Amino acid sequence: MRAAIALAIPTLAAALPYNPLRSLFKREDSWGGAVSLGPTTSTIKHAVTTILPGTPPSSQAGELFLWPGMSNGTGDLVQTTLEQWSSGNSWCGASSDQWCVRASLFGSFGQKDGNASAVSGDQKVKIEYVLEDDNDTWTQLVTDADTGEQLSTFSYKSGPYMTGYGTGTECDDSCTPTVSDQYYYNTTLTLASADTAFGDTIATSGTASYKGLASSEGGAVWTIDEIYIPAGKASKRGLL
Repeated sequence: MRAAIALAIPTLAAALPYNPLRSLFKREDSWGGAVSLGPTTSTIKHAVTTILPGTPPSSQAGELFLWPGMSNGTGDLVQTTLEQWSSGNSWCGASSDQWCVRASLFGSFGQKDGNASAVSGDQKVKIEYVLEDDNDTWTQLVTDADTGEQLSTFSYKSGPYMTGYGTGTECDDSCTPTVSDQYYYNTTLTLASADTAFGDTIATSGTASYKGLASSEGGAVWTIDEIYIPAGKASKRGLL
């Protein structure tokens, strides 16, 4: 089972604090560059981004995960993940030069997943998190950004209290790290009410960068045109 994320990157700590499930697993993890926002004084009710993951390594020594995650720090972690495993990705129908993508959720129950699909490195994957009208259920929608084909979906009652959002490049069990740059396009976070200082919480780690941070609707909607995560190499300090 894929472990819950240890949000140990200092700049992600505010947006996506430590998840207690992490103590259930013993692994050697390292981290790549990341960009995060939060916590907000409001709550997030909708989040969407499109990731261009790049070609994965041709073989994998450990487990490599790319993800945008959303949490309130004490409850569930909403997290659609692009994955590559040392045992291969045939479990989702992927070839050696493809990723597996699936909508996932972590909480006190452990891990819950939607269906998984194979995606290529040059395929734009739209990842959307929607708080439904019951103000309790979060739906993860994963689609091909160009064709609209559904790749994965999952819904669960995780509550309306999401306050932080961030990207992750996670390298577990001495994995073979990313060999291609990653891009996130048109990231949009919609809040339940205006938070004019939300943009001040943006943080980066490693060599990650962003451009085009802006707000609208009085600070209730925040957008980032592009997030750039350079390819990395493994080191004792993570991915550099």
